[in-house]
Amino acid sequence: MSAEPSAARSRRALLALPVLAGLGAACTNPGGGGPPPTTTPAPTTPPGPGGPPSAVPPEVAVDKLTFGPKPGLVDAVRAMGVGAWIEQQLSPTAVPDAEARLAGYRSLANTNYQNYLLADSGEWDLIPAELDAATIIRAVHSERQLYELMCDFWANHFNTWRSKTWMGFLKNADHRDVVRAHALGKFSHMLMASAHSPAMLDYLDNLPNDASTPGGVNQNYARELMELHSLGIVNGVQVHTEEDVAQLSKLISGWSIDWEVGPNKFGFRFAPWMHSLDAVSILDGAYTRPARSYGEGYDDGREFINLLAHHPATARHICWKLCKRFIGDDPPMSLVDSAASVFSANDTAIVPTLRHIFNSPEFAAASDSKIRRPFEHVIACLRALGATFGTDPEGKSMKSLRWVLDDMGQPIFERVSPDGYPDAGAYWISSAALLERWGFTGEVARNAFGYRNTTDRVDVNLAALMPNPLPATVTELISWIGANVGSISLPGADIADLCNAIGYSGSAAASTLTSNASKLALCVGLVLCHPLFQRR
Repeated sequence: MSAEPSAARSRRALLALPVLAGLGAACTNPGGGGPPPTTTPAPTTPPGPGGPPSAVPPEVAVDKLTFGPKPGLVDAVRAMGVGAWIEQQLSPTAVPDAEARLAGYRSLANTNYQNYLLADSGEWDLIPAELDAATIIRAVHSERQLYELMCDFWANHFNTWRSKTWMGFLKNADHRDVVRAHALGKFSHMLMASAHSPAMLDYLDNLPNDASTPGGVNQNYARELMELHSLGIVNGVQVHTEEDVAQLSKLISGWSIDWEVGPNKFGFRFAPWMHSLDAVSILDGAYTRPARSYGEGYDDGREFINLLAHHPATARHICWKLCKRFIGDDPPMSLVDSAASVFSANDTAIVPTLRHIFNSPEFAAASDSKIRRPFEHVIACLRALGATFGTDPEGKSMKSLRWVLDDMGQPIFERVSPDGYPDAGAYWISSAALLERWGFTGEVARNAFGYRNTTDRVDVNLAALMPNPLPATVTELISWIGANVGSISLPGADIADLCNAIGYSGSAAASTLTSNASKLALCVGLVLCHPLFQRR
């Protein structure tokens, strides 16, 4: 990181005010052989009668089902009706996306071989830069917010670390064909697509899963396929055994990469000479196959992966993670179990399962129950402030945004372990983490983030966000900023603290604050540092 966007940041000078100590403390104490077609299927069941409970305010719906409010969104959801808006988000094909902003990106639609050639021509850095930039742009600007949020969810569920081997160029197609293709489709299709993903097979060591070698089969991918991707371990309950892992590793031996020169180079290939021909029995005989002859066995692996996708333990595991994402870090098991029933009854379809969760009283009561992870916080700030920034994947705006996520501990697609970034507040909240968040927030509000005095910068116009006409007092204006910029309801005592922090009397005219750009930036920055904005 260059000295300008990093070292020039003076975190102590940004938001180091007495009010922050209380805010930080409050933040830690909450209230064919390939995959199926790459389309986003429509919901398999009609909308639930009456939509979600009327108790769900639009602010809660926006906080839970988007990367954060943007100017005017809460009012638009209120006008449309929360239920209608959620249905639109569950089937978003008619909702504008952000793909036009990615015009000119060269790697996102490529095959693995095409990206290999791009990398081999000297463009190694462009491939991850384009995927990272596209992820940020989509999260900030796409109106298909629930879809993008689910892409983030599944990218962590099927995590692949692109820096493990020299084949980092495999990641872009993996994200497109596994995650984005099926994020609101059927889990069974996504699990199958992941099992055919060269990026996954490379990352979790299925390439050396070769029964013809003296070392025999490699169990790494088989273990994670069961433990992380499907059956899982929920509340200490595990249905698979070490012997099941060993048996599954035989079943998927030979699931590999095509190394031959041609259009499918670095695509999926079943290598029969690497495949174990042994008889296999898994999960106490729930799946068995006899010994096979040379050339057979590929369809057996597909059959068992489909069984995994439809297993009751998988339904419970996936729904536990979904409830953890949308309800709280310790979701109620009654809702997990009822959602699992919907998941199974709808052939692993994701949309009906989400609809069931969103229709639940637990969802209506889950306001501010989750800590925003660093990526979510960065995107939420950019959305709330209506920030503009350059789309050049290797430009200064994108470098700054990617670097700050690295500083915060969540660089995009760089989780080393296969479990994905943790979805639990305790992992992300510490004094150092809060300082990073506050520093970023204050810099963005002051137009001081990253590279300065360039055309390719992160830019906000706070004056354009203010109401016209203004409310009468500074107290009323801060309350308005909380509600309409941060989508949070600030307690009166906290507004009084904010007034003290910015050096204004609460009864002063609001215009005295808006006419002072530096004080307005400090005020808005502090509002977005409030613990309620750290939560969703």
